[in-house]
Amino acid sequence: MPSEITRKLVNNERPTGCERREVIRLIAGEILTICPMPGKKHLSEIAREMVLMYPMSFRDYIEDIVVGSGYDSLTKQLQSRVDNLKRGTTSLFLKRKATSASEGEDQPPKTMRLDTYGCINWQPQRPPPGETGETQEQFKLELKNMHITRSKDTKRIEEKMVATFYTQRSDIIKGMETPVLLRDWPYLFEMCGMMAHFKELTGMDVDKEAMSSKCRRVVSYLMSREKKSKIEDILSDMEIAKARHLDADLPGCLMLLLRHFNEDQAKMFLKVDETCLPSEVDDLPSSPCIVVCGSSPLTAGHFMVAVDQTIVNGSVPNVVDALTLMFAAYYCLNISYPTELGGTLEFLQRCLFKINPDKGTKRERNASKKQQSVNPKVLSLITNIADFEWRE
Repeated sequence: MPSEITRKLVNNERPTGCERREVIRLIAGEILTICPMPGKKHLSEIAREMVLMYPMSFRDYIEDIVVGSGYDSLTKQLQSRVDNLKRGTTSLFLKRKATSASEGEDQPPKTMRLDTYGCINWQPQRPPPGETGETQEQFKLELKNMHITRSKDTKRIEEKMVATFYTQRSDIIKGMETPVLLRDWPYLFEMCGMMAHFKELTGMDVDKEAMSSKCRRVVSYLMSREKKSKIEDILSDMEIAKARHLDADLPGCLMLLLRHFNEDQAKMFLKVDETCLPSEVDDLPSSPCIVVCGSSPLTAGHFMVAVDQTIVNGSVPNVVDALTLMFAAYYCLNISYPTELGGTLEFLQRCLFKINPDKGTKRERNASKKQQSVNPKVLSLITNIADFEWRE
């Protein structure tokens, strides 16, 4: 290794992008002198050893949270470099295809089911100790009555939502329609109830303050890298939001991520008139979305959340709560990410909501593309942000 790179590795510093590529070139060259046909599993093991030896220099992370396996980006770079070195060698290419087929590498990767991905308690086997079917129904009825009377006792609501988690999951898993769930479990679509369900399901708390901090860092990076002409409208709306003392970081982060991944903003945000009622909203997408009552998510003062073309919460006061409800719905209701939003939602999952499985995926199946544990575009963005933060 060049002396400057060696110094950085020894001192637990992150190499620059250019230095990292130099490391990859050197290691890939060494690999091919020993094994002319390395498989992905071999390159993955080498990447794992590199991260174990120099975690601060090579691990995939964002704000001290390990992304995926922690060495997906190194594996990807090694694989690309090895493939480039062998490009054009027909005999080697055909041999590799035969080897891969015999090893099963061309088979679809084994992944966890989309609905269980990232969950620790997807299908509880029994109610809590001391609970019976009768008490579950009694608590269910109490929750419905509390919702009708607009109870403000959030602690009691959360306790009863946790106590009836088993029955809620049973109804969801057997395929109960969203309008029926909304009728039987109204608090499942409000912040206190959905967060109680989400935590039982995934083991994760939602920290709004940490979300805002992370969004500021993502916004800072994207604003420094994207062409100003590409994001000029978003920057303008962010300035208006700041002038009105509104939260500009989180909605700005969402808008910039959608633009960065070239994904369909209309699939996440449906804009309607400020005075629009829930019953008047038309043309809802089938996937969970945020209904923006105004001209922009950055300047609107009122939001709604829709699931399965049904408004499930028509009175959300701010965009942070709207995002949290929309995202949690994907997990609580066993919904896969639409391909049009796959990059943005996976980035939010790993960065803001701290759900970081190293296997499986929650993206919709795409028969024309090989499924990967971490979206390569998401992985590149996370790696670039980590490098950006290191140098700030």
